[in-house]
Amino acid sequence: MHQGLVHDFFSNARWLLRYNGEIHVTHKTKPPYSCWNLKQLARENSLLLKECVPFDIKDYPFYENKRGHGSTSDEPFDCRDSCTFKFCVATLFPANHFSRLYNFLSPREPLPRVRFIVKAEVGFISRAAGCAGVLIDENQSVRAKFLGPQPYTHIDAVELLAVKSAVLMFERSELCSKNVAVDIETDSNVAVSWIRSEFGNPIELEADLREIRMALGRIPNRVEFCCNYRENRGELYHMVHQLAVEATSAPKLYEAWLP
Repeated sequence: MHQGLVHDFFSNARWLLRYNGEIHVTHKTKPPYSCWNLKQLARENSLLLKECVPFDIKDYPFYENKRGHGSTSDEPFDCRDSCTFKFCVATLFPANHFSRLYNFLSPREPLPRVRFIVKAEVGFISRAAGCAGVLIDENQSVRAKFLGPQPYTHIDAVELLAVKSAVLMFERSELCSKNVAVDIETDSNVAVSWIRSEFGNPIELEADLREIRMALGRIPNRVEFCCNYRENRGELYHMVHQLAVEATSAPKLYEAWLP
Protein backbone atom coordinates (compact mmCIF):
# COMPACT_ATOMS: atom_id res chain seq x y z
CA MET A 1 0.00 0.00 0.00
CA HIS A 2 2.76 2.46 0.95
CA GLN A 3 4.78 1.64 -2.15
CA GLY A 4 1.69 2.19 -4.27
CA LEU A 5 1.24 5.60 -2.67
CA VAL A 6 4.85 6.58 -3.45
CA HIS A 7 4.54 5.23 -7.00
CA ASP A 8 1.39 7.30 -7.62
CA PHE A 9 3.08 10.35 -6.08
CA PHE A 10 5.98 10.01 -8.52
CA SER A 11 3.54 9.49 -11.40
CA ASN A 12 1.78 12.78 -10.67
CA ALA A 13 4.69 14.87 -9.41
CA ARG A 14 6.90 14.31 -12.46
CA TRP A 15 4.55 16.39 -14.64
CA LEU A 16 4.97 19.38 -12.31
CA LEU A 17 8.75 19.56 -12.67
CA ARG A 18 10.54 22.17 -14.67
CA TYR A 19 13.50 21.19 -16.81
CA ASN A 20 15.98 21.29 -13.90
CA GLY A 21 13.48 20.50 -11.13
CA GLU A 22 13.86 17.82 -8.47
CA ILE A 23 11.61 15.62 -6.36
CA HIS A 24 12.88 15.06 -2.81
CA VAL A 25 11.76 12.05 -0.79
CA THR A 26 13.10 11.43 2.71
CA HIS A 27 13.02 7.79 3.71
CA LYS A 28 14.53 5.45 6.28
CA THR A 29 17.27 3.24 4.90
CA LYS A 30 17.23 0.33 7.33
CA PRO A 31 15.03 -2.79 6.90
CA PRO A 32 12.16 -3.15 6.33
CA TYR A 33 12.01 0.34 4.81
CA SER A 34 14.99 -0.30 2.55
CA CYS A 35 12.86 -2.93 0.77
CA TRP A 36 10.60 -0.24 -0.66
CA ASN A 37 13.12 0.24 -3.49
CA LEU A 38 12.47 3.93 -4.12
CA LYS A 39 14.84 4.02 -7.08
CA GLN A 40 12.87 1.36 -8.92
CA LEU A 41 9.55 3.11 -8.18
CA ALA A 42 11.04 6.33 -9.55
CA ARG A 43 12.51 4.59 -12.59
CA GLU A 44 9.07 3.23 -13.48
CA ASN A 45 7.97 6.87 -13.78
CA SER A 46 10.96 8.03 -15.86
CA LEU A 47 12.75 9.55 -12.86
CA LEU A 48 16.44 9.07 -12.07
CA LEU A 49 18.23 9.34 -8.73
CA LYS A 50 20.41 12.43 -8.87
CA GLU A 51 21.70 12.47 -5.29
CA CYS A 52 21.14 10.82 -1.92
CA VAL A 53 22.16 12.71 1.24
CA PRO A 54 21.78 11.96 4.98
CA PHE A 55 18.67 13.58 6.46
CA ASP A 56 19.35 16.26 9.08
CA ILE A 57 16.26 17.48 10.87
CA LYS A 58 18.07 20.74 11.68
CA ASP A 59 17.76 21.66 8.00
CA TYR A 60 13.96 21.65 8.31
CA PRO A 61 12.78 24.08 11.03
CA PHE A 62 9.36 23.27 12.52
CA TYR A 63 9.36 19.83 10.90
CA GLU A 64 7.32 17.23 12.75
CA ASN A 65 6.67 13.65 11.67
CA LYS A 66 3.89 11.23 12.53
CA ARG A 67 3.73 7.46 12.45
CA GLY A 68 0.42 7.52 10.58
CA HIS A 69 -0.61 3.97 11.50
CA GLY A 70 -1.93 2.04 14.49
CA SER A 71 -2.78 3.19 17.99
CA THR A 72 0.31 5.46 18.09
CA SER A 73 -0.36 7.03 14.67
CA ASP A 74 -0.15 10.56 16.09
CA GLU A 75 3.22 9.95 17.76
CA PRO A 76 6.58 10.95 16.22
CA PHE A 77 9.17 8.39 15.13
CA ASP A 78 12.98 8.30 15.16
CA CYS A 79 14.41 9.99 12.04
CA ARG A 80 17.87 8.50 12.39
CA ASP A 81 19.08 6.27 9.55
CA SER A 82 17.09 8.39 7.06
CA CYS A 83 18.25 9.87 3.78
CA THR A 84 16.81 12.38 1.34
CA PHE A 85 16.60 10.95 -2.16
CA LYS A 86 16.67 13.59 -4.92
CA PHE A 87 15.16 12.57 -8.25
CA CYS A 88 15.07 14.35 -11.60
CA VAL A 89 13.32 13.60 -14.89
CA ALA A 90 15.23 11.17 -17.10
CA THR A 91 16.69 13.03 -20.07
CA LEU A 92 15.40 12.40 -23.58
CA PHE A 93 18.95 11.71 -24.80
CA PRO A 94 21.06 9.65 -22.37
CA ALA A 95 24.80 10.13 -22.17
CA ASN A 96 25.52 7.27 -24.58
CA HIS A 97 22.85 8.34 -27.08
CA PHE A 98 25.23 9.71 -29.69
CA SER A 99 27.63 6.78 -29.46
CA ARG A 100 24.64 4.46 -29.92
CA LEU A 101 23.46 6.58 -32.83
CA TYR A 102 26.89 6.34 -34.44
CA ASN A 103 26.75 2.56 -34.14
CA PHE A 104 23.25 2.51 -35.60
CA LEU A 105 24.38 4.55 -38.60
CA SER A 106 27.46 2.43 -39.28
CA PRO A 107 27.15 1.06 -42.83
CA ARG A 108 29.08 -2.03 -41.80
CA GLU A 109 26.28 -3.18 -39.50
CA PRO A 110 22.89 -2.46 -41.09
CA LEU A 111 20.16 -3.03 -38.53
CA PRO A 112 17.03 -5.08 -39.11
CA ARG A 113 14.03 -2.78 -39.26
CA VAL A 114 10.61 -3.29 -37.72
CA ARG A 115 7.54 -1.16 -38.34
CA PHE A 116 4.68 0.14 -36.25
CA ILE A 117 1.92 1.37 -38.59
CA VAL A 118 -0.66 3.63 -36.91
CA LYS A 119 -3.89 5.18 -38.18
CA ALA A 120 -6.45 7.59 -36.76
CA GLU A 121 -10.08 7.81 -37.80
CA VAL A 122 -12.77 10.40 -37.09
CA GLY A 123 -16.35 9.68 -38.14
CA PHE A 124 -17.68 12.17 -40.69
CA ILE A 125 -21.17 12.26 -39.18
CA SER A 126 -20.78 10.82 -35.68
CA ARG A 127 -17.46 12.64 -35.03
CA ALA A 128 -16.46 9.62 -32.94
CA ALA A 129 -12.68 9.19 -32.97
CA GLY A 130 -10.44 6.17 -32.62
CA CYS A 131 -7.01 4.92 -33.56
CA ALA A 132 -5.23 1.65 -34.19
CA GLY A 133 -1.77 0.29 -34.80
CA VAL A 134 0.03 -2.87 -35.90
CA LEU A 135 3.61 -3.86 -35.01
CA ILE A 136 5.40 -5.80 -37.76
CA ASP A 137 8.75 -7.51 -37.14
CA GLU A 138 11.69 -7.79 -39.52
CA ASN A 139 10.17 -10.95 -41.05
CA GLN A 140 6.95 -9.09 -41.94
CA SER A 141 5.00 -10.95 -39.27
CA VAL A 142 2.41 -9.11 -37.15
CA ARG A 143 3.56 -9.16 -33.52
CA ALA A 144 1.08 -6.84 -31.80
CA LYS A 145 -2.08 -4.79 -32.40
CA PHE A 146 -4.02 -2.11 -30.58
CA LEU A 147 -7.22 -0.18 -31.14
CA GLY A 148 -9.34 2.11 -29.03
CA PRO A 149 -11.45 5.27 -28.86
CA GLN A 150 -9.92 8.71 -28.34
CA PRO A 151 -11.30 11.90 -26.76
CA TYR A 152 -10.29 14.33 -29.50
CA THR A 153 -11.94 14.91 -32.87
CA HIS A 154 -9.01 16.71 -34.50
CA ILE A 155 -7.46 14.11 -36.78
CA ASP A 156 -3.85 15.14 -36.08
CA ALA A 157 -4.43 15.02 -32.31
CA VAL A 158 -5.88 11.52 -32.63
CA GLU A 159 -2.92 10.51 -34.80
CA LEU A 160 -0.55 11.77 -32.09
CA LEU A 161 -2.30 9.60 -29.50
CA ALA A 162 -1.93 6.66 -31.87
CA VAL A 163 1.81 7.34 -32.06
CA LYS A 164 1.96 7.51 -28.25
CA SER A 165 0.24 4.14 -27.94
CA ALA A 166 2.66 2.68 -30.48
CA VAL A 167 5.76 4.01 -28.71
CA LEU A 168 4.60 2.74 -25.30
CA MET A 169 3.56 -0.64 -26.72
CA PHE A 170 6.87 -1.09 -28.54
CA GLU A 171 8.70 -0.31 -25.30
CA ARG A 172 6.89 -3.23 -23.66
CA SER A 173 7.48 -5.62 -26.56
CA GLU A 174 10.30 -8.14 -26.75
CA LEU A 175 11.50 -6.41 -29.93
CA CYS A 176 12.61 -3.48 -27.77
CA SER A 177 15.32 -5.70 -26.26
CA LYS A 178 16.66 -6.68 -29.69
CA ASN A 179 19.16 -4.83 -31.85
CA VAL A 180 16.62 -3.48 -34.32
CA ALA A 181 15.54 -0.08 -35.58
CA VAL A 182 11.86 0.81 -35.56
CA ASP A 183 9.94 2.96 -38.05
CA ILE A 184 6.70 4.42 -36.73
CA GLU A 185 4.60 5.13 -39.80
CA THR A 186 1.86 7.71 -39.41
CA ASP A 187 -0.48 9.56 -41.74
CA SER A 188 0.18 12.91 -40.02
CA ASN A 189 3.28 15.01 -40.55
CA VAL A 190 1.70 17.51 -38.14
CA ALA A 191 1.81 14.98 -35.29
CA VAL A 192 5.46 14.26 -36.07
CA SER A 193 6.28 17.97 -36.08
CA TRP A 194 4.71 18.31 -32.63
CA ILE A 195 6.96 15.54 -31.31
CA ARG A 196 10.07 17.12 -32.81
CA SER A 197 9.26 20.65 -31.64
CA GLU A 198 9.49 21.99 -28.09
CA PHE A 199 7.54 25.17 -28.83
CA GLY A 200 4.15 26.18 -30.16
CA ASN A 201 2.46 22.84 -29.57
CA PRO A 202 -1.19 22.55 -28.44
CA ILE A 203 -1.36 22.96 -24.67
CA GLU A 204 -3.88 20.15 -24.26
CA LEU A 205 -1.39 17.71 -25.83
CA GLU A 206 1.68 18.69 -23.80
CA ALA A 207 1.29 15.82 -21.32
CA ASP A 208 1.04 13.30 -24.17
CA LEU A 209 4.03 14.81 -25.96
CA ARG A 210 6.12 14.70 -22.81
CA GLU A 211 5.18 11.06 -22.26
CA ILE A 212 6.25 10.23 -25.82
CA ARG A 213 9.60 11.99 -25.41
CA MET A 214 10.28 10.33 -22.08
CA ALA A 215 9.52 6.92 -23.57
CA LEU A 216 11.87 7.66 -26.48
CA GLY A 217 14.56 8.42 -23.92
CA ARG A 218 14.06 5.02 -22.31
CA ILE A 219 13.95 2.98 -25.53
CA PRO A 220 17.46 1.83 -26.51
CA ASN A 221 16.55 1.32 -30.17
CA ARG A 222 16.78 3.84 -32.95
CA VAL A 223 13.28 5.22 -33.59
CA GLU A 224 12.30 7.06 -36.77
CA PHE A 225 8.98 8.62 -37.73
CA CYS A 226 7.78 8.18 -41.30
CA CYS A 227 4.93 10.14 -42.88
CA ASN A 228 4.49 8.12 -46.06
CA TYR A 229 1.26 6.34 -45.20
CA ARG A 230 -0.57 7.59 -48.27
CA GLU A 231 2.15 6.18 -50.52
CA ASN A 232 1.69 2.65 -49.21
CA ARG A 233 -1.73 1.11 -49.67
CA GLY A 234 -0.85 -2.53 -49.25
CA GLU A 235 -2.63 -5.21 -47.29
CA LEU A 236 -1.14 -4.25 -43.91
CA TYR A 237 -2.18 -0.62 -44.30
CA HIS A 238 -5.68 -1.68 -45.26
CA MET A 239 -5.85 -3.83 -42.12
CA VAL A 240 -4.75 -0.92 -39.91
CA HIS A 241 -7.37 1.32 -41.52
CA GLN A 242 -10.11 -1.22 -40.80
CA LEU A 243 -8.97 -1.51 -37.18
CA ALA A 244 -9.07 2.30 -36.85
CA VAL A 245 -12.67 2.35 -38.13
CA GLU A 246 -13.59 -0.31 -35.55
CA ALA A 247 -11.82 1.72 -32.87
CA THR A 248 -14.29 4.61 -33.21
CA SER A 249 -17.02 2.44 -31.67
CA ALA A 250 -14.84 0.45 -29.25
CA PRO A 251 -15.66 0.93 -25.53
CA LYS A 252 -12.02 0.98 -24.44
CA LEU A 253 -8.44 0.43 -25.58
CA TYR A 254 -7.64 -3.15 -26.64
CA GLU A 255 -4.19 -4.66 -27.05
CA ALA A 256 -3.23 -8.03 -28.52
CA TRP A 257 0.19 -9.69 -28.53
CA LEU A 258 0.98 -12.38 -31.09
CA PRO A 259 3.74 -15.00 -30.83
